[in-house]
Amino acid sequence: MRIAFVGGTRFVGPAAVGQLLAAGHEVCLAHTGAHEGLPEVEHLHGERAELLGEGGAVERWRPDALIDTFAGGATAWKAEQVAGCAARCGAGQVVAISSMDVYRYLIDAGIGEDNPGTPVPRGRLPIREDAPLRDAPYPGAADVAGGGVHDNVAMEAALAAGFDGRVTALRPGTIYGPHRDSRERLIVEWVREGRRVVELPDGGDQLFHRVAVDRLGRAVAAALDHAPDGFWACNVGDPGDWTFAGLVGEIGRLLDWEFEFASVGFDEADHPWKSRHPVLCDTRRLEDVLGVSEPDPGAALAECVAWLWENPQADLAPGLRPAEKS
Repeated sequence: MRIAFVGGTRFVGPAAVGQLLAAGHEVCLAHTGAHEGLPEVEHLHGERAELLGEGGAVERWRPDALIDTFAGGATAWKAEQVAGCAARCGAGQVVAISSMDVYRYLIDAGIGEDNPGTPVPRGRLPIREDAPLRDAPYPGAADVAGGGVHDNVAMEAALAAGFDGRVTALRPGTIYGPHRDSRERLIVEWVREGRRVVELPDGGDQLFHRVAVDRLGRAVAAALDHAPDGFWACNVGDPGDWTFAGLVGEIGRLLDWEFEFASVGFDEADHPWKSRHPVLCDTRRLEDVLGVSEPDPGAALAECVAWLWENPQADLAPGLRPAEKS
């Protein structure tokens, strides 16, 4: 098939494009040109509205399917753009990179700025794709260029209503892997700076479902062949996960570093897991329908940690300034 990938130059794209090319698809990347890379595929440059607009470069390329990462934030307006382009192209499918943040449970768990969550979450774990969704953007959702605030629920709904072909919404957890600025980086930097004591909020039992970028890349490619007709959502996560305390300990082990732990109150610790309740999603559709079961989470984490250790200055988050590696 001819696959137009909207965005996808920095993180999810490279992981997915490799899988698409291996499956024999012809791929183009439609993006602004700010981050090039991936010389093995064709590149279409321009602003999003121009690329996806009537008579634009994507339409002229005539793809059979479109994949959209919704870089910079998801909105209904962006979904309408890609749905309209797909319809004019005669494409049969749109694959959208959404998020596990669509579920109401995550609001109860405390996702978002200044959101304390609820004492008791509504719903059970693991979260299935038919669980209740949010009825508004999560607290503190960022404004998106072009209008609106980031909201994967609104994006998914607009795609489902605006495109008659197959719409596959992939809902990944927190993505980690090489080249990704992530929670794992913070823990690696604790080792780099020589920190020994780590404060564990409420004992460090927090769990926020994660996914290796390679697993998401495999899910993107598999969706083109195996996703059912109509609108279909699929959680994309590793088969199980570490708690915050477990992940800190495992990264320490990978870097031959031994932490000491101190249990403190939830609001007293500087930690990247701000969820009051564990977030764990059902990933049976990913394996049973899409057939995705790789990579091994332990090996994927080891690859991620090794890359972060060897690339201390790459794509640092604001305020994160690691010490020199000794």
